[in-house]
Amino acid sequence: MTTTAPIPSTEDLAHRQLKTFFEQTRTLPQLLATLRSRRVAMGYQIEGGEEETSLSGRRLYQPKGPLAFVSEHAVVPLTEVEEAIVAWSACGPNGMAHWDIASTGGFHELVGIAGRTAAAPGNSFATDLLVIKDEGAFIYNPGSERERMVEIQGEEDYHKILDWYRTGMHKIMDGRPDIDWALRVPGAPNASLFGPYQYNVNRPGTTWFIPITDHGWLYFSVMLNIFDAWHIYLTDDKTGEPAGTGAWVGEGQLEFPITISQFEQFIFQVETYPPGSMVQNMRLAAESMGLGNWIFCGFFDDVLMGAFPDLARGLGFQHEPLNERAPAVSGALKTFGMKGVKEATYIPSEKYPDARTIVTAMVEEKYGTGRTMSKGEDNWMLAHGGPFTADTVRALVNSPQVRVSDWAVEACVAYFDYCVQTYGQCPVYFNPMQCNFGAVVHHVDPLFYEMYYDGSSVTPAIRQHMDSWH
Repeated sequence: MTTTAPIPSTEDLAHRQLKTFFEQTRTLPQLLATLRSRRVAMGYQIEGGEEETSLSGRRLYQPKGPLAFVSEHAVVPLTEVEEAIVAWSACGPNGMAHWDIASTGGFHELVGIAGRTAAAPGNSFATDLLVIKDEGAFIYNPGSERERMVEIQGEEDYHKILDWYRTGMHKIMDGRPDIDWALRVPGAPNASLFGPYQYNVNRPGTTWFIPITDHGWLYFSVMLNIFDAWHIYLTDDKTGEPAGTGAWVGEGQLEFPITISQFEQFIFQVETYPPGSMVQNMRLAAESMGLGNWIFCGFFDDVLMGAFPDLARGLGFQHEPLNERAPAVSGALKTFGMKGVKEATYIPSEKYPDARTIVTAMVEEKYGTGRTMSKGEDNWMLAHGGPFTADTVRALVNSPQVRVSDWAVEACVAYFDYCVQTYGQCPVYFNPMQCNFGAVVHHVDPLFYEMYYDGSSVTPAIRQHMDSWH
């Protein structure tokens, strides 16, 4: 008499895979030694000389060349566990941040203290993860709720990766956006909008992870700190004069001038660092599981977000009419996003019609009921038991040094009003919603790398992935 081994449940399999990820993958030095992009996956082709038709009905074709390859396999979509691990590695919860800086050293830049796997300026949650796959487009944002200083402390916590994925994926559209390698503007048949290198972009069965950032949130939140702790003020590029803040220029308040364009370049620059960290985290997670990663930028993200619906609907985001008063074309477009899921911060907008509205909201985010620097027992840190001890929290929030000065609040209102009155908007020089760097994570087709390379870059984890994970 023979017996059949019981078939493990889906949840049992998921737990085994999560345990493998946390306990049995290679060390960081070993991953770094083999880490590289692998663009060719099961179901892909490059310069194969075979014509295809995209989901949007466009002709896809590359002439046959010396790297001709047409995979013999179908695309193998990522499993729920694989997607959950990649998403968590990008910006998933991992506990609480330290915020270990002097209370007199600009401490009040702090808004939230919940931690993520990738750091951000001011611990901002301005960047979430856009996930595009066959089922639709989603925003991954598991929120700011935390149970303890370090969330995952052992095997009993591994399930949180899937829990956060299941509760943190917010659908913004059904199916895939109508973009592909062949998308062109009429009259410019050779001008690539999504990069001449990205032939397999948005191919059915693939998962495309793109950090998506509201650059405007940090802009308005940190300005309170820039004025009050840095003592820097902004001048109009055209006039050289203080941009609405002349009344506060002097020792002890606003002392050092930079131009609006310099400051906005700084804000834009620093909010590009989190997407870079997130993409690197995703690469390492993929490498550890034996998955391929294909990272790229260099596409028109405003087209992806749907700013030109006559060309492509894209993600169908809401956009403002082009602002003719913007001093540079780079700032003429303002992408609002998707209401209630992913919204950009700027004025004037429906949510923030004027400067006073947005400054009040930014102050409330710091000091309001249930917030990180609330003086009451409702304080987020007291309610969550960390990261500071209870006595330390009370000492911090009652210290005058962690309160934004009244004059800095008024100076911010004056500056933002000036930008709107002079240029019709704030920020002035850029679109606050950006999503121009991401990764496709997929199942590598080793045959391509064996045909055209020596095969040594195909790791055992890649060769064994289908048996180990599927």
